[in-house]
Amino acid sequence: MTKLFQTVKEKIETGTRITDTEALALFESNDLLAIGELAALANRNKNGDRVFFNVNRHINYTNLCVNRCTFCAFSKEAGESGEYTLALQDVREKAEQAAAVGATEIHIVGGLHPELPFEFYRQMLRSIKAVSPDLHIKAFTAVEIDYFAELAGKTVPQVIAALKEAGLGSLPGGGAEIFARQVRNKICPEKISGERWLEVTEQVHRAGLKSNATMLFGHLEGFADRVDHMRRLRELQDRTYRQFPEFYPARFPAGQHPRAGRQRGRRS
Repeated sequence: MTKLFQTVKEKIETGTRITDTEALALFESNDLLAIGELAALANRNKNGDRVFFNVNRHINYTNLCVNRCTFCAFSKEAGESGEYTLALQDVREKAEQAAAVGATEIHIVGGLHPELPFEFYRQMLRSIKAVSPDLHIKAFTAVEIDYFAELAGKTVPQVIAALKEAGLGSLPGGGAEIFARQVRNKICPEKISGERWLEVTEQVHRAGLKSNATMLFGHLEGFADRVDHMRRLRELQDRTYRQFPEFYPARFPAGQHPRAGRQRGRRS
């Protein structure tokens, strides 16, 4: 075992955090078996043999979006082939179908619709809760929350409180992409900054809601950008008393590259 792996193993066993330098060295290593053993050790020390499952249904209520991130194959403009927006009744029917087959959670994200009023989103949550009060609703990324605040002329805490009252239970972690500013400005220049994503998510946590954390990797970022991203998530986790129950690293599809030429005027 190399000195790096021995040092990391000892830190895992003693509950000591590794440094950015050690994390970067692990990314640069091609010894996947040794890294996998360290990851399994860290997981076992933290969680034992416990695993958790839920049964959820994803509902993407619209693909219309005022942003046009260069990597996104989901968003559409009004009038573009394939664009759609679900009616509230459609959302409710999908929730009913999910509940009928044993779903415990409804997972909702969508584009930043240019015309829907803030009240639409509250009504959507209420319509799902009307299907079953036991359905947990995990909905809206930090990007959507920031957009709702702008749309409604409210503060982020006011938006979160209004959505909680309507049935919001937690948030997915989308929109984080990669925090490194230089890379983020290339792949999603219209999206809120990484700093703003962290700021909104911190306000979500302080309002008593948990949220997932994500990282989009395998595009233009380097290993150091990944380490920076994960460290900033960990720092937020520390500040808000472990309100991230899950970290989801999403790999950019192999063989694809961010598409240029899709940007419009950048939203402030």
